[in-house]
Amino acid sequence: MKRNLISKLQFVSVLLVFIVLFIVPTLILPVSKSLLERMNPKEMELFFPLLLLFGCFIACSFWLLINNTTQSKLTVFLKLASATFLLYPLMGLIESVFWLDSLNVADNREYVRIFFRILITFILFSAYLSLLYKQKHPTGPTEGNILNIKLLIQRLLLIGVIYIAIYNLFGYFVAWQFEATRIYYTGNSELQGFFTMLALNFSDPAFVLVHFFRGMLFGLSGYIFYTMLGCSKHKTTIILALIFGGFGFQLIMPNPIFPEMVRISHFLETTSSMLVFGTILRYVFDYGKVNLQDGTS
Repeated sequence: MKRNLISKLQFVSVLLVFIVLFIVPTLILPVSKSLLERMNPKEMELFFPLLLLFGCFIACSFWLLINNTTQSKLTVFLKLASATFLLYPLMGLIESVFWLDSLNVADNREYVRIFFRILITFILFSAYLSLLYKQKHPTGPTEGNILNIKLLIQRLLLIGVIYIAIYNLFGYFVAWQFEATRIYYTGNSELQGFFTMLALNFSDPAFVLVHFFRGMLFGLSGYIFYTMLGCSKHKTTIILALIFGGFGFQLIMPNPIFPEMVRISHFLETTSSMLVFGTILRYVFDYGKVNLQDGTS
């Protein structure tokens, strides 16, 4: 009874700490006036309820993670910090440079502030999770989660291809079905066919290279999380899916970049696609693990 109460209080503390760490960096590195002027006042009325919802999703994901690892506190911190760095601040910077620059909604200084705000949040959040974590005795062969360099590179290359496929599929069949999204990016409401849009995307080498690289970074982040886990395959699948789903779930928050319907379209697109992506990661890494254990490559 006492143990269950402590566990529940610790989970609530993870939620509250994340919410505080989400807000505080904005006070240290304020959002530029030009971006604040773009905020929709009606959307901002929902800021704290939506932040609570986002915080619950993140807290559940990482609470499951730290309760299904058996590694040392220092290892947990280093892996959490490096994996979340790849998943959030670095990915946010890449997206800012690739997408926001073309939309002309912010200057380079704002990209840097966005990067450091997210970095502060997740470094401190990783530190808190590692302090809260209590090392357990191993329940399974976690060494089997480690791939050799050759296998890892092969898997990351494959993941890069998988990510581009998922990105295009969900981008078109979810986000692009919203008229507001089509108008926002092209100024035209016409819905062209999937293969027409796919050919347009692949005609741009920068698009292909950037998203292939993003896919590999997502894969590397997922691999770090994967090596932390010492639980069943089903649990590993759920945890990876939730962690990557959280990357998309952040788009539920009001922001000055997207109008409301465009933001909702990307929230639905990215959350659903990253849940699928996180699920696939477990199968990709397990396939490599089986090869390693069999002594083949």
